[in-house]
This record gives sequence, C-alpha cells and structure tokens, in this order.
Amino acid sequence: MIESQTTPLKFYPISVPTQGSLKTVNFYLLLIKDQLLLFDAGWTGDSYWQALKQTLKENQFELEDISGIVLSHHHIDHCGLVNHIIEQHDIPVYAHKKAFPRLQREETFLRERIQFFEALYGKFDCRDRGEDQVEYLKRSLEKNRHLAVKANLLPIEEAPLNGLDALHFPGHAPDQIGLWEQTKGILFGADVLIQHISSNALVEPNESGERLPTLHQSVESLKTIASLPVQLIYSGHGSVIRDPQALVKKRLDRIDQKGDKIISLIEKGASTGKEIAQSYYGSTYDQQFSLVMSEIIGQLDYLEIQGKIDKSIKDGIYHYSPVI
Repeated sequence: MIESQTTPLKFYPISVPTQGSLKTVNFYLLLIKDQLLLFDAGWTGDSYWQALKQTLKENQFELEDISGIVLSHHHIDHCGLVNHIIEQHDIPVYAHKKAFPRLQREETFLRERIQFFEALYGKFDCRDRGEDQVEYLKRSLEKNRHLAVKANLLPIEEAPLNGLDALHFPGHAPDQIGLWEQTKGILFGADVLIQHISSNALVEPNESGERLPTLHQSVESLKTIASLPVQLIYSGHGSVIRDPQALVKKRLDRIDQKGDKIISLIEKGASTGKEIAQSYYGSTYDQQFSLVMSEIIGQLDYLEIQGKIDKSIKDGIYHYSPVI
C-alpha cells in the first residue's frame, strides 16, 4: 500500500530510447498524496513494458498501486501500454473528451476523417499524392483495429489530480493536455514543446468535419506556456526543458520565419498548396507527404488568419496570393 507523502508531488520519469528524431519516449509515474497515476503509457512493445515494471520496482511500487492512467493525447506513442496494463489491472483512463473517438478508434469517426482528407488534398491541389495517403488511411483502418483502447475512458475533469491543473494544449493534437504544478513551476507538457525538435501541428478535422487551424492553435498553446511561471518542462520526448521561455521564443520565431518564406514563394508565383509545398520542401514533398502538407496547410491557414495572404477558389482548388 502507498502511504501519504508530506511532499504534495513526487514523480518518476520513464524514458525509453527510440530510433529516429524522437530520441526517447517519455512517460511518468506521478505520486500525488495517496494516488499513484501514470501520465502517458509509452509505445507498444516489450521495452516499454519492462521500463514501466523496472521503474515501479526501483521505487517500491507494484502495478496494482497505480490507481489511474492520464493520457496527454491519443497518439500511439503515448497510449501504447494502456490495454496491456488494464488487462492485468483494471483502472480508469482519463483523457480529453476529444480523444475518446480517436482512442476507441470509432469506425464512423475514422471513416469521416478519411473523407475529410480526401477532400482536403483535392482543395490543396494534391489529389495525385493525396490518393496514396488516403489509401494508406483506409488500410490502417482495418490493420489497426486492435490498437483501440479498451479501457473505461473518463474525462480529464474527473481525474484525481489533487492540485495539478490539466491544461488544454491543442495544435499537435486536438485533444492534447499537459499537467501543471504551479508550486514547483513544473509542467508535464507531452508534445506541446520538445527540446530538440519542433512539434508538428498535424492537420485534423474537428467533430463536425471542419479543418482545425492547427498551427494557430499551436502558437496559442506556446503563448499559454509563455504566460506561466514555468521553470521545467518534462516532455514526451527528449531531455528536460530547463529554459522554457527561451525555447518558446525560438519556436515562435521559427514559425514566423517559415511564414515569411511561404509569403515570398507566393509572391514569386507559387499559388496552390502543392506548388508552395514543392517549392519549399522539394523531394521531401513526396517522401514525407502528410507531414509536409500538415506544415504547409497550417502555415497557410495561420497566414490567412493574420491577414498576410488572400485565398480564392478556382475549379475546387485553393489559390493563394499576397495581400496588396
């Protein structure tokens, strides 16, 4: 049994090295008063399961001591162990309500999401490459059915956070949250801010099938962090962020720099999403199509919100022009 602690919050990071740009996948055991919560649940696979068990053992805990799981967002590298855990220890899982249809892989929602992308890529003049991506999404619908979270999902508002504040940080994902501990100035920020790489603002539909302004949301989420007296951020990937304000400024400056470059490309004659993406990214357009188009679409939406570019539609395709 866990005894109450005099310290309001103790936490135990779990970090698993991974190949590629992420470097590590990080998740956290949080001991708050008499509650042991797991914030995020790594990726699927034995290395993540063993890392969780080892951290529990090193700190004199057992799996049965965990009273709940809090998920920052629905991406598989943050919820991979959930089903494995609840098969052995049936506990509630807390998440933002926008995560529910994604975590449960609701068929109606996912099919509407595929239709959203099919229409989206046509509007941005990417129908050729977009068709390949849509076919990939259709195959994933069948292939990844087993990844549906089978836990009892509860809204984050019902989580026993005991002094931690759940903050909504949309942009990278519409359902992303972080946990804020004001006394110590600590933010468990998931993917809203990562030390060594920019967090992608991934284009997504809302519940009504309308495109979310994901880069604009990311900017607002970063500004929220800048408004807090944050001392340390424990991210979903990479190292601890020890100068959050400087990193936020760096990320915001980089977003503005990319926007300026896109305006320059438009002024030189690139008009459609595809033309702008290919001019900006070259062969990476084909190699990392979905990520590139998330970046370009997010930037175009953000520039339009700022009143820096105009948009017209011709034959069902968006065309962008400089503001005169």
